[in-house]
Amino acid sequence: MQESKVSDTRQRIVCVFILAILVTSGVLHLSPAQAQLSLPPRRVNIPYDTAEPGQADWAHAAIFWFGENKQGVPSQNYVDVRVMYTPQYLRVRATVIDYYLWYLEDAQATDDLTPYDAIALYLDITHNRAAAPQLDDYMFLIGSHPWPNEDAAEYRRQARGTGTGWDTTWSGTWLDQESLNWSTNPGPNYNGELDYGMTAIFNIPWTTLGLSGPPPEGTVWGLGMQLYDRDDQPPDGYVAPEYWPETFDQDTPATWGELHFSLARYAPPDIQVEGITIIRNTSVDDDVTEDAWMGGGGTCSAGHEGGTELNHGDDFNLFTGSEVAPTHFPCFNKSYLRFSLDAIPPGREILSATLTLHLFGNAGAPGQAPPSWVQLFTITEPWEEMTIHWNNAPLARENVAATWVYPYSQPGDVQWPGDPYNWDATQAVAEAYERDEAVSMALYSSDAVQHTSKYYVSSETEDWNINGRPTLTVAWGQEGQLQLQKSAQTTNVTVSAPSSISPGFGSTITYTVEVLGSGQVLTVTDALPATISHPLTYTASYGSIAYDSATRKLTWMDSPATGQAVSITYPVTVTQSGTYIIVNTATMTAADGSISTATSTVIVEPRQVFLPCVLRYR
Repeated sequence: MQESKVSDTRQRIVCVFILAILVTSGVLHLSPAQAQLSLPPRRVNIPYDTAEPGQADWAHAAIFWFGENKQGVPSQNYVDVRVMYTPQYLRVRATVIDYYLWYLEDAQATDDLTPYDAIALYLDITHNRAAAPQLDDYMFLIGSHPWPNEDAAEYRRQARGTGTGWDTTWSGTWLDQESLNWSTNPGPNYNGELDYGMTAIFNIPWTTLGLSGPPPEGTVWGLGMQLYDRDDQPPDGYVAPEYWPETFDQDTPATWGELHFSLARYAPPDIQVEGITIIRNTSVDDDVTEDAWMGGGGTCSAGHEGGTELNHGDDFNLFTGSEVAPTHFPCFNKSYLRFSLDAIPPGREILSATLTLHLFGNAGAPGQAPPSWVQLFTITEPWEEMTIHWNNAPLARENVAATWVYPYSQPGDVQWPGDPYNWDATQAVAEAYERDEAVSMALYSSDAVQHTSKYYVSSETEDWNINGRPTLTVAWGQEGQLQLQKSAQTTNVTVSAPSSISPGFGSTITYTVEVLGSGQVLTVTDALPATISHPLTYTASYGSIAYDSATRKLTWMDSPATGQAVSITYPVTVTQSGTYIIVNTATMTAADGSISTATSTVIVEPRQVFLPCVLRYR
């Protein structure tokens, strides 16, 4: 900047006391498109099951999905994939919704099965995400065949990576028991009538992969799935494959998703709770919560009835439910929810988050419905409440939590607002908060049998049932947030340790102790130094407080809720003249044995040093 010259000599007067450097920290916000590029691969966290093949608890398996389904469009197929591992096997079950089934008759071991209906599983057992198939990469394929529920070796294929491609002559041993189980109307699609779909079950022994047993808990592998499709007899009818994840390329393991051996394990930072935010629509006009269900609802109106592209964003209800049988696809249900996180202060850490839904009903007659292992999934792509449906809903990023939801034994058992069920949404909220986004989640179950749909209250329910609306309860804090703090005030100046103030003989010092509740009994004691008086008064915003004049000790005790702030205040006077320091320490003891201290330092009648003013001429 150029200044006008007023004289040949400029006078500057500089009085120097403190040099302060202010640093402004910048936060980089990515656009939604940029943020997607930075997201981790899609992941499936799978449970350990001790059952033998044929006895597996598929209703307790991890589940993910891909593909679309629309009546009248042969090329649109949908797949549910359940995954678990046992002492002997990696077990994968695919339920394929396909209205046009074709298999190769009288298949030979050298025939290519991929021009027909088939599904393939890809594994990268060291998760090195190579650019080409390596020796640690495997492919297993089950082709549709005419003998459901039989082990048909001529309809199985397998391959192993070579470093540059696939060795299709590799002869690893594995099973496809219980598959390929097709469901047709009434047989394969030679008669032109609609089929329902097929089931493929992979049992991969650890020894086939060169292992002596299951991988250690926490191991991560690469995972991919590819669905081959034919909708008419040769030479026409071949359809381009569908696959998971959407980045998948069979010859590039770096593009596959992730398989994690264990349920999700998210560890929030070990810091004190500073506050709790409850997020829920308080009226029908609120939009801090958005939700929608997709599928057949309570009337099984999806799938074969053409309901997969209907939107239910304005419904009073939400639904979850599935089966392993493709014939019952019209009864499958998922629900998507999104919560704004704007009410949580910026710059915090997410310590816990709980999603609460209220159950009010379920499918089936009393005694028919089983409990459901309802899983919570993170969703990272955008969606709109009033346009989302089964076929355009984003894929799950990861299954991060699950809860058993139990049916009512009698229809009249429900008491409004319904029975609350909770999911641990901490990982989902923490990841969305870090991206500065609303948190999106999906709920879907890995049920195996009929009558599994569960009915919940949605955010659109009327105001009389406000307590039943989906609720997200988030506890948050920040690094350096203290559970106990102490400050001193005099002559309208407030300081916290290690700062000082300057009272003299007879001055009043008002001490304030700030306590942050943790849900347990807390006791705060403060033994007053001899150079100050007894408390003139003492008050607490919560809990009981007392003073013992014999020991000069002030004591406060109570059990404030986690994150609840309590303020304890007591003024005293300075009883000794001269220059000295008053050090006063409050101590808090929690029921769990932890101890916190906070100290305030006051300098009485301090000596003053004055820095000179420097006159500079030029």
